[in-house]
Amino acid sequence: MADGRLAYFVTSNPIYGSLAEQTVVDHRRIIPLPSDIDVNSVAASMNPAMSSWMALKSRLGTDINSKKIMILGATGNSGSLAVEISHYLGAKSVVAIGRNRDKLAKLTAEKTISLLDEPAKLKQEIKEVADVDVVLDYLWGDAAKQVMLALLPARSNHSQSLTWIEIGSMAGADLVLPSAALRSINLNLIGSGQGSIDPKLFLTELPALAQLISQGKFNVDVEAVPLDQVTSKWNLKTDRRLVFNP
Repeated sequence: MADGRLAYFVTSNPIYGSLAEQTVVDHRRIIPLPSDIDVNSVAASMNPAMSSWMALKSRLGTDINSKKIMILGATGNSGSLAVEISHYLGAKSVVAIGRNRDKLAKLTAEKTISLLDEPAKLKQEIKEVADVDVVLDYLWGDAAKQVMLALLPARSNHSQSLTWIEIGSMAGADLVLPSAALRSINLNLIGSGQGSIDPKLFLTELPALAQLISQGKFNVDVEAVPLDQVTSKWNLKTDRRLVFNP
């Protein structure tokens, strides 16, 4: 900032880019950082970690302990961090669902399910964990529909609340949901994103998350390169998140 302090900020208007020497930011979305923070880790990990951190904090608040949480799309950066963050915030158990079997095997979830399993096997596996309390959905589209239609009828208590939090749409922007799913199940379908969360909550929650990331929690692999290499590195094929240092 103008006084030399480091800060993390959440962009608030698409006309003001963040890859620039200077930019304009809503002051409610500026998170001051300690001078000794690991800036590369924060730059790489904050966005994917923020998605589940803010979803759980804004939608569940302190009511996270003893919740059974399902992560749909758990093999991406955001989804894998969601597994760690759910445990950190007190979840009783975590079910991780994704496509990449190798990545699923490395997660700390109590149960993992591959979307590449045969349909009958996949349906049975989902039915066995149908009594979850929360779903963090990074996929949407047909993948979410497939899981939802197997999970909802299999719940042992249809009046038990299920909070389905839509965060991403990697599998499609639309989902056709039978109306009976809303009438016969206590399903709370909500979204989580910058527009649906009060900026004041970002300011309250993100400093602690930034500190945890700098301390080595919730980190993705980072590849930091000088900004003057942006044209040659921009499309680098890597599992690491690229961070450009000016």
